[in-house]
Amino acid sequence: MPEKLLHRKQESYRILIESVKDYAIIILDPQGHVISWNQGAEQIKGYTADEIIGKHFSVFYTDKEKAEGEPERNLREALKLGRFEDEGLRVRKDGSQFWANVVFSSLIDEEGQLIGFGKLTRDLTNRKKAESEIEQLTTHLEERLQKSETEVFDYKQALDEAAIVAITNQKGIITHVNENFCRISKYSKEELLGQDHRIINSGYHSKAFIRELWVTIANGKIWRGELKNKAKDGSYYWVDTTIVPFLNEQRKPYQYLAIRSDITKRKAVEEELHRANEELENKVKERTYELTQALEREKELNEMKSRFVSLASHEFRTPLSTILSSMALVEHYTEPEQAAKRMKHIDRIKSSVKNLTNILDDFLSLEKLEHGSVDVRSTEFDLKEFLTDVTDEIDGLLKRKCQILHLHIEGDTSLCQDKKILRNVLLNLLSNAIKYSPEEKQIWVRAEVKGKEVLLTVRDEGIGIPAEAQPHLFSKFYRAGNAVNIQGTGLGLHIVKRYMELMNGNISFESKDGKGTTFILQFPKTITS
Repeated sequence: MPEKLLHRKQESYRILIESVKDYAIIILDPQGHVISWNQGAEQIKGYTADEIIGKHFSVFYTDKEKAEGEPERNLREALKLGRFEDEGLRVRKDGSQFWANVVFSSLIDEEGQLIGFGKLTRDLTNRKKAESEIEQLTTHLEERLQKSETEVFDYKQALDEAAIVAITNQKGIITHVNENFCRISKYSKEELLGQDHRIINSGYHSKAFIRELWVTIANGKIWRGELKNKAKDGSYYWVDTTIVPFLNEQRKPYQYLAIRSDITKRKAVEEELHRANEELENKVKERTYELTQALEREKELNEMKSRFVSLASHEFRTPLSTILSSMALVEHYTEPEQAAKRMKHIDRIKSSVKNLTNILDDFLSLEKLEHGSVDVRSTEFDLKEFLTDVTDEIDGLLKRKCQILHLHIEGDTSLCQDKKILRNVLLNLLSNAIKYSPEEKQIWVRAEVKGKEVLLTVRDEGIGIPAEAQPHLFSKFYRAGNAVNIQGTGLGLHIVKRYMELMNGNISFESKDGKGTTFILQFPKTITS
């Protein structure tokens, strides 16, 4: 689904870029070769996509600029600054030259690697022509001191037709606006004249930006830039602006002429390009995270397989050796009076097979838990009968080590839980209590039902758990230092903890090295499948 959404957004972005005709929007590879070309580029520069894609962007520069290395310098500046803007003469396919505003943007991936450059070109021929006329007008007006009202009127008419025009005094009070200004700002002339120029201030630009503008024109210099303004209805618009100071005899500004052109559509394209780039970056980050998680899971699985092979080679060796040696001896005990010896070795074989089965059961249980394929199935049963059955099941193990088990039950013994999971948990804890306790020791199982909760404890007089091992006890494959010489996989308690989570319960323990261990199970009396 995310891939489809990303594809639709990319397709929409491509259609948007290709449909723009007023601006040449070009994508370059890191070396400066053209890899994307829109209709605006074809209209401004004269090349079709088939003619230009794959060629170096230096074909748009004059021979003089190419000889001076200007194309390469522009890319270096864009890479250094992230964004580089320039104005100058550029060359069309037919060899004609035009004045252009060019913006380079470096395209960087999430790893900080350069993947190319974005290049936005605007034909400034008309604006340069207008600016040239303005400068000529300013010089002419200063020289002739408004000698000819007719000429001034003609110039004004030309500007009113071609641009958005406003005049303010040296304090920024609006003294003149043309119809184009009223149209884009949605104010009438009456609403604007006499007002501070900040009536159209959008609040978008920083104080430093505005300060730099006013310092420039207050010093009698022309200011050029892009401004985001606010219309009467609250909407915003962008204008490419040139502000020309009119100077008195002391060379001090007494009024300012602002010539603007509407670039709202161009800025919308730039913002959409930026937004699409951010969305693409976010999608790439999300996908990278998903792949990283998948790799981590794969790594964990491979580590588990490696541990299994290592553990199996170690844990299987002892029971298999016992089976082989007992089988060899059984073959020699063929006489009736040797029946007791045969049974002794047959019991050893059965015990070894059971050990192998337990090891394999641990790994199969872990695999099911890791894949989420263990389903909780609640059934109604009597806790007292259940505990009696489980303790009877391990009676043979108890007798073999001359150990005694005490069972104590309190409260309402009717449960609705997963009987199979609870049996596996209890058998694991009881087997550990027997295995890690010396002969002739005692084991206590206590069950207490209070309200909707069951508290079940298994206490032994075994070897206990060292303090340094206790924080890691439920980790996969972990075995305490005092238990490494006792057969086991290091998976049992990890599996028990996972089973308790499936039962909406938890497990804890209390233990001291050499003084036994108490495991405490807490789980709800009733669980829904």
